[in-house]
Amino acid sequence: MRKITIVWTLILVMIFACLTIFGFRFKDDKVSSVMENSLKEQSEKYLNTYVGLYPKRGNQIKLTSDQLIEAGYNPNLNTGCIGYVVVKNEAMGFKFYPYVKCSDYMTKGYE
Repeated sequence: MRKITIVWTLILVMIFACLTIFGFRFKDDKVSSVMENSLKEQSEKYLNTYVGLYPKRGNQIKLTSDQLIEAGYNPNLNTGCIGYVVVKNEAMGFKFYPYVKCSDYMTKGYE
């Protein structure tokens, strides 16, 4: 009986630890995802206002968060964060690739 109690206690502790770690990881991903989505949305609005800036087929352009802010758009980045969006004209249309860099987070592929 005592062995079963020890085994169940260890299982419960492991489940609790895994859920806690997963929760912290999910929270970090959610915050960064919100910033990246906001940067992408503001870039789309900016380019829809200035349609001539869209890249020609096979080309790409880069819009920085500073450019968007200067033009009156709010990319909604956390304090101390910067970012940019690469807009590519691909075979199936325009693709927006947002990148964000903060003191404790950086999008994979950020240059």
